[in-house]
Amino acid sequence: MEKEIVYLQPVCPGEGEDEIDLLDLWQVLWQGKWLIALVVSVAILAAGFLAFFYLPVTYKSEAVLLETRQDNSALGGLSGLIGSLPIPVTLSGSSQTSILSFLESRTLKERLITKYDLLPILYKDIWDANSKKWLVDEPDMEPTPIKALQNEVLDDIYQVRTDKQTSLVTISWIDESPQFSKDMLARVIAELNFFLDNEYISNARKEREFVEQRLALATKDLEYWERQVPTEQITLARITRERLAAQTVYTELRKQLELARISEARENISFKVLDAPFVPEFPFKPKKTLIVLLAAAGSFFFAVFLVFFLRFIKNLKAREREKTVDRGR
Repeated sequence: MEKEIVYLQPVCPGEGEDEIDLLDLWQVLWQGKWLIALVVSVAILAAGFLAFFYLPVTYKSEAVLLETRQDNSALGGLSGLIGSLPIPVTLSGSSQTSILSFLESRTLKERLITKYDLLPILYKDIWDANSKKWLVDEPDMEPTPIKALQNEVLDDIYQVRTDKQTSLVTISWIDESPQFSKDMLARVIAELNFFLDNEYISNARKEREFVEQRLALATKDLEYWERQVPTEQITLARITRERLAAQTVYTELRKQLELARISEARENISFKVLDAPFVPEFPFKPKKTLIVLLAAAGSFFFAVFLVFFLRFIKNLKAREREKTVDRGR
């Protein structure tokens, strides 16, 4: 008997399975296309309503400040006094730290809140503009500048950032009114100018004022001994000795005063407004198009997951019915 030879062709494991699986997946998605379309449409409509009609429109104004350094070339002729003084004076470095410290300080924020009556803006949800009263049950629940600072409410609309490479300081203000956001930045710059001109006292300035006080006393002492004439109580030798001592103190203090003035000039803090505040024309928030696109993408993936989940539940119930039928037989 002749044996029949059968040639078997090798079959790669999983060959054709991917095609079947992809086809099944596509069929599931196609059957749930209306559910996907419904979920995506509802999400887009809801996001569009929130973005275009519900979320408040805010505007952001910015200003860029540049630290200006004192030109010390005109003071170079006096720098030779440093070596001749018995008491050294420390010269200062960059002033950017002081500017940033004030712009980020609680003092400035409290001054802005109080001076420009920002509490109704920061807590507009509980402020009745018509009656000019707070919508709270007890007076203790009314907002105060200290509560606003502790809750960091102002940090959401007023921001300060610096570029370490360029040393540029950027301040920004966000508000529903574009004009108000620009005006508040102008007020911040005005407060910074006032602080530097009237309130900031550098170490060099303190030292210069101290030397001036000591020099005034030394001047009076020198003038006193220059007016004296020899008497029985005060001899000529004592007058000469005291006058020479007063002259030495006076000369050294004059040198220290000149050096203190040099140090104060070098420590002078100043800045210029590189980019002035502007009235923004385009809204900063909400990002309407971005919100709608994110809602569409997120709802699409959620709808796809929902379709497969419903199919899984349906298949699971079908298997349970088959098992019930088999048991009945």
